[in-house]
Amino acid sequence: MERLEALARIRAARLDKKMTYQALGQAVGRSPVYVAAALHGQQRLGPEDAQKLATALQLPQDVAAAVSAFPVRSEFPIVTDPFKYRLMEIVGVYGDSLRDMANEMFGDGIMSAIDFTLDMEKVTGSQGEARVKITMNGKWLQYKEF
Repeated sequence: MERLEALARIRAARLDKKMTYQALGQAVGRSPVYVAAALHGQQRLGPEDAQKLATALQLPQDVAAAVSAFPVRSEFPIVTDPFKYRLMEIVGVYGDSLRDMANEMFGDGIMSAIDFTLDMEKVTGSQGEARVKITMNGKWLQYKEF
């Protein structure tokens, strides 16, 4: 089975089982954001975690093995999707300010996207409205002087 087809089948199984990413993350033992990225082909799960995924979603192991392939991260950013567009807009509006503040706090460097975690949670605003809270946590990498 082709990888993209297998990933689509895994995502469909998650919906059929009415399993949230939170619950699937718990079943696999990984962050729900990380598991969601694996189901979209942007991260990978090791064979042991793929087995846990297969068990949780009652899928054949050969289908779940699709999440163990090394990802080819070449299809982003697609900014026509409104959610992705807003994230890009946030970087566009605040990116320079965040970079300047990070340089002020840490020196000349960058935030790792490899030694990195990403979390998202639903919180309640001051007027009772639903809000999204996204936390990025990356290791700071100093630029080398030579």
